[in-house]
Amino acid sequence: MPLSESPGITSAPPGAALDLARVRAQLSTRRLGSAFHYFQEIDSTNTYARKLAEDGAAEGAIIIAESQTHGRGRLGRRWESPPFSNLYLSLILRPDLSPRHAPQITLTAAVAVAETVGAFLPRSPSIKWPNDILFNGKKLAGILCEAACDAVRIEYVILGIGLNLNCHVATMPEGLRERAISMADLTGAYVSRENILVRLIQDLDRCYGDLGEGGFEAVRPRWEARFGLRGRRVQVEVGGRLLVGWARGLDREGALIVEDEQGQRRSIVAGDVIPLES
Repeated sequence: MPLSESPGITSAPPGAALDLARVRAQLSTRRLGSAFHYFQEIDSTNTYARKLAEDGAAEGAIIIAESQTHGRGRLGRRWESPPFSNLYLSLILRPDLSPRHAPQITLTAAVAVAETVGAFLPRSPSIKWPNDILFNGKKLAGILCEAACDAVRIEYVILGIGLNLNCHVATMPEGLRERAISMADLTGAYVSRENILVRLIQDLDRCYGDLGEGGFEAVRPRWEARFGLRGRRVQVEVGGRLLVGWARGLDREGALIVEDEQGQRRSIVAGDVIPLES
């Protein structure tokens, strides 16, 4: 359908609180959305979700806030959280996975977020390993997974998501304006947060189910299809050392494959990836 007729786009002005009753009425999920915890302002949805998980909250609970005073992204970076404009949510998951497979939750969530966003834009966004959703090279959404594990099992995973919807680049802090983008900037209209949230939860529910039932191989091709750095020369910081090479995709476990300048391929489990000029 034409972009102007998309069910997620409307000319209504921003600033209204989320209508969670409307969201719940439209949800059809198997695993996620068992309970909602809503805040107009909170320090961090991930922090609150962790407290709930420690107290035994069931899988599928969703914590959502209109604003965060201490929202955070990966590697301790701050996540800007202006009120009543974007989506900031965390989900409590209790996956039947071994601890070494916990990073696959982040990759699976990235697929779900990309599929959600792609349904409301003229083309699909790309994924930057492991957790950023980009459009035209600018950050549209980020994912932060925090897991509690012992040697043999995952007790819980907190899946945090921040999605830029209605905060125009011009209103963002100066340091973000060259690196970030919002859906409103891309569509030229206010985006219905309720419609996006319903689709997001349902896509997360489906992708998380695919991971649980079919393993990472059920998700990996969809991640690979959106990998924006394939074949690009990159720099990866691993354990305080820098690896320079070419991004080749994911291995079967979800690690990033980087081919170094000697032609040796290495699987990177964790690190910060920076694209370089070829």
